[in-house]
Amino acid sequence: MAIVKDGKVKHLEVILKISERCNINCTYCYVFNMGNTLAADSAPVISLDTVASLREFFERSVVENEIEVIQVDFHGGEPLMMKKERFNRMCEILREGNYGRSRLVLALQTNGILIDNEWISIFEKHQIHVSVSIDGPKHINDRYRLDRKGKSTYEGTVNGLRMLQNAWTQGRLSGEPGILSVANAKANGEEIYRHFTKELKCQRFDFLIPDDQHADSIDVEGIGRFLNEALDAWFADGQPKIFIRIFNTYLGTMLNNQFSRVLGMSANVESAYAFTVTADGQLRVDDTLRSTSDQIFSAIGHVSELTLARVLESPNVKEYLSLSSELPDACCGCVWSKICHGGRLVNRFSRANRFHNKTVFCLSMRLFLSRAASHLIAAGVSEETIIENIQK
Repeated sequence: MAIVKDGKVKHLEVILKISERCNINCTYCYVFNMGNTLAADSAPVISLDTVASLREFFERSVVENEIEVIQVDFHGGEPLMMKKERFNRMCEILREGNYGRSRLVLALQTNGILIDNEWISIFEKHQIHVSVSIDGPKHINDRYRLDRKGKSTYEGTVNGLRMLQNAWTQGRLSGEPGILSVANAKANGEEIYRHFTKELKCQRFDFLIPDDQHADSIDVEGIGRFLNEALDAWFADGQPKIFIRIFNTYLGTMLNNQFSRVLGMSANVESAYAFTVTADGQLRVDDTLRSTSDQIFSAIGHVSELTLARVLESPNVKEYLSLSSELPDACCGCVWSKICHGGRLVNRFSRANRFHNKTVFCLSMRLFLSRAASHLIAAGVSEETIIENIQK
């Protein structure tokens, strides 16, 4: 179980739901289209009083613990549906906090459609790291990512991405804009990889495993094939500047068991915590778990009343950390268990057995991890090195 050692926290992250509404309607969206009505029942936009309460929560947290990094991820819905003036003031409120020696990082996940020069100036002013959601070329992206009138979102998203890239090239943004893309069993992984790297000129992106659960109908072989097609293309390119988080994380672990683990992907990420704060100021665990409608995602309390110590002692967080650190029984004996660790909790969920299952994407991950190991061996890494690292 991840614990605070000697009062030191390496990373405290909050996914802040600043807008509980969206301007598009992705069919796979865990916020709006997977059976949970929390977002629709919530206030559409976070209040500045709630933002101030979050700042005070952080200020109390740095008194309790030595925290290296505090990260706030502006999320939705679509976060850019907040008016620019309020968004700017929200950032000012967070930047005005007294966080001692802690470093504050601001990030934002957007579909990119609403980005314009004024937004770019706000991102520049507050040093916000921006990532754009897109699933590939137009014929792939528009299978699932349409607006509320059923029209394409591709052109608008690409236009927003281009504006961000131009601003980064000009030195206005502190980090290169990235892409988040959902792995698609009906698409070709190499085609998506080539589109991102060749057409969109993106060097930092990630493939997200879908948020499906045991009750869903899933093409697990298709997801494994997609990842392997993209992985093969990545190795064939041999471009070290191209960073794909899911690939770098798992291959890094095979090469070195001390490799830096990643929240939301690796098990036992020591002294690192990520929580969700909804627009009403209620703090909860991992945001993707809302789609389970399970009691674990119930509110822990309002940020105005919480301390980090109280959050970590709450039954929901204790159970979440315990589940994240314990290997499901069905995974015992699997050669990949120390890396995959049963998979993401949302992918382990069933109504009958809650989170005490292996991931529904077990076969997908075994196909992918086996291919990744084969690539490393072909590149000259000894099989003994890989085995030693995946067993520790």
